Amino acid sequence: MKSIYITGMSGTGKSSVIQHLSEKGFTAIDTDYGDWKELSLSGDTPEWLLKEEKIKKSVSKPLISPVFIAGCCSNQVNLYPFFDHILLLSSSIETILERVSTRTSNPYGQLPHERDEIIWNFENIQPLLQEGADFEFNTEVMTVEEIAASLEQLASPR
Repeated sequence: MKSIYITGMSGTGKSSVIQHLSEKGFTAIDTDYGDWKELSLSGDTPEWLLKEEKIKKSVSKPLISPVFIAGCCSNQVNLYPFFDHILLLSSSIETILERVSTRTSNPYGQLPHERDEIIWNFENIQPLLQEGADFEFNTEVMTVEEIAASLEQLASPR
């Protein structure tokens, strides 16, 4: 079975897609919740990093069904070789800012400095994510259900 890493800026729909896949019975992990990240204090500013060994274990063992993991951290590129596909969810900056200002599941993006960070990430990190992605889905034109259906097809054995 295949493993797929879903990435994208805040507000592009990663959590919604993961929740939908989970409701359909798939192993679907949102790294924003639970014990999948750790705070790194080694650089100039603290940042959340994926727990690489934990994620590697989740996708390296023999899989009996597809595994979907979603997140966006600076160290995710170290994990790309352990996934069959890397999927980028994208949207316009206007849509992203609207979504983060109205969502209730995650408070990130409500404060002005967080919105500035989102804009900076969109301009500087989004292009890097596009370079590393196998596929890019625009969440302004695709529904959560359409994305999940595409992921199910992508993850099915051929």
